[in-house]
Amino acid sequence: MKKILLPIFATVLLFACTNQQAETTVDKSISTVSRIDDNYSYLAKKHIADDYTKNDYTKFDEIVSDSVKAYFNSTVPLSKSQWKELAQLHHVYFDSINWDKNFFYVKTDSVIKDEKHENNIIKAGSIFTSMWYNWNAIGKTTRSKVTNPGYVIFQWKNNKIITARFSFDPAILINEMTAAEKMKK
Repeated sequence: MKKILLPIFATVLLFACTNQQAETTVDKSISTVSRIDDNYSYLAKKHIADDYTKNDYTKFDEIVSDSVKAYFNSTVPLSKSQWKELAQLHHVYFDSINWDKNFFYVKTDSVIKDEKHENNIIKAGSIFTSMWYNWNAIGKTTRSKVTNPGYVIFQWKNNKIITARFSFDPAILINEMTAAEKMKK
């Protein structure tokens, strides 16, 4: 029995010693790291999205740069105060503003190596938070329950939002504002 076990043990030992693990290599094509549990995603969820639904802007000034460029379905930027006024305007025309929990996703991309996109170069160190959502509300004049899908991309620098690009269908807001104006007449 010892004569059989000794060759088996020696063979196993030989293979164990010569079987080297494959070296771990870094995929050099990776230029961006995405996270959903980072501080930027938290700030966007808590102090932009959640606070907006409560019409609370106490932290807005802390995380939005004074020189922010905010684009709402446009190539013409709005200022920080205009962004805030537009967000507050939603509460003039809508009640029960909320985010559909089944369609609300936030992630942050940190660029770790320069990336070329079309004719643009995104520099290493750039940080972007993307938010996809379904916005829900009830029109104050029409009493209509509405849902509006959209997304926004925030660019960060020095822990502040320096650019915000919103994309959504403005028809719901326009319809409610038009209905409210007709009621005044």
